[in-house]
Amino acid sequence: MLNIVRGAKVETPYGEGVVVNLPVFGRISVRYADGTIRFFFQRDVDNGTIKAIAA
Repeated sequence: MLNIVRGAKVETPYGEGVVVNLPVFGRISVRYADGTIRFFFQRDVDNGTIKAIAA
């Protein structure tokens, strides 16, 4: 899953967010600045929908 780990900053089609869980069962939770949480899956990492941001 590349560098998608808890606390990683990521870029998604919805903006920048922070991963709030470990990718258990292939599901990744991302929290955005406004408090919204969205779920992503391994296929989203594979097709580039969610990308780690270099800090």
